[in-house]
Amino acid sequence: MKIIIEPLDELMEQLRPRLSQAVEPLQVAAALESEGLNDKLARERYGHPDVFSLAEAVYARLNRDEPEPAPIELPVAAWRSLVHGPLYAMPAALLPAVTALIGVRWLMPGLVVTTGIGWVLGSVLSRIAYGLTGRGSPGSAARTLRWGLVAGVVLAGGAATLWDGPMSLVLLAVTQLTFQICSGILLFYRREGLLALLMLPGTGAGLLYVVVGHPLAALAAVTLGVASIGAVACAAVLLTRPSRHDGRPRLDGDLGVAALYSGLTAAFLLQAEAAYVVDRPDLALTGAGLVLGMGVLEWQAHRFDSAVRGVIRQVCYPAEFTAQGHRLLVRGLGGSIAALAVLTAVPVAFTQVSLPVVVMAAAHVVLGGAYFMAFLLANQGRLVELCLAQGAALLLHPGAGLLLPESVLGDVLLFLAAALLFLSVLLALMSHGLRDVWHYR
Repeated sequence: MKIIIEPLDELMEQLRPRLSQAVEPLQVAAALESEGLNDKLARERYGHPDVFSLAEAVYARLNRDEPEPAPIELPVAAWRSLVHGPLYAMPAALLPAVTALIGVRWLMPGLVVTTGIGWVLGSVLSRIAYGLTGRGSPGSAARTLRWGLVAGVVLAGGAATLWDGPMSLVLLAVTQLTFQICSGILLFYRREGLLALLMLPGTGAGLLYVVVGHPLAALAAVTLGVASIGAVACAAVLLTRPSRHDGRPRLDGDLGVAALYSGLTAAFLLQAEAAYVVDRPDLALTGAGLVLGMGVLEWQAHRFDSAVRGVIRQVCYPAEFTAQGHRLLVRGLGGSIAALAVLTAVPVAFTQVSLPVVVMAAAHVVLGGAYFMAFLLANQGRLVELCLAQGAALLLHPGAGLLLPESVLGDVLLFLAAALLFLSVLLALMSHGLRDVWHYR
């Protein structure tokens, strides 16, 4: 009996080695296009209206054919994105206890320095790891994450030592950086539940100290917090054990641009808050809502990308796509700003509300809207434009602030203006980009 091989089965066998680690249909679509497949071939040979529809079918079959899919191959669920912000913020419950032991003089500068290092390094490591995994090199991705952790610890310890502070500052910097990188590793491998479970003892002890306020409770909270972060580090090291060697990895050519954008973003936010972490904690606290809401922004960006690609298969003319794309963009931006406004209002309500606090809170909400746009543009690879837009915001704040008289209200108003400039530029770039349908194919 002659065995008939369906065209889609033949395509699957041809591309299976390249697509075994695909984490979304877009990677499949890129592989199909690299093989010379276009919408015409997708219709005539495989019975799909376009390449993206064919990629979704191939991706669905890949997942169905795998009896036990690896966690990294699962599609991103909404709840995963939403919990990322709260998970990153769990160690914040330990800050009152740490302050009681080492004092605010060294706590806040140490946090600002290591947060900046962790932000840039974490962003670069994440980009490299996702790129290597998408190219079928999970072992190389694991080794990159592990060596990134080592580099981060060395950088954090070195920066704290150069600060000429006490040993407690060095330990604080190393511990915080370890959590930042290791929590990113656990989230990369879709281990949100494990991260929450491991950090629960330290977070609970930190909250208990806030209620009790006894020095022994502070010591116990810090001890449990360090133990929890140590457990997170152990889990990250175990997860990054390479299962096999997959050759010499090929890295993105725009990796340097991605690192530059991460550095500019960290500099813009941290320099605005660093001036107030010691003398005006009420102003620094206004950024808590943005930290907690980063997962909301990530989810909104994923939701927009999914919806706008669905529009492609529903409309016939570019003008229709652009109109519906603009409506989706406004909905995503409005939802992001509304969620951040609520998350920011909660911690602000526990401070002595003043005009500078309100302005600073508004600046963080606006900046969150800009980050939503930045997620969308980064997904399109428009990193150079993101760098230019963030650089323009930095020229306004703190650049223009150096020419003005020192004033808290004037400074936060300038920061709000810079955030509005950043959002406006990104909104214009994204709105104009909706005319290019190929970004979403």
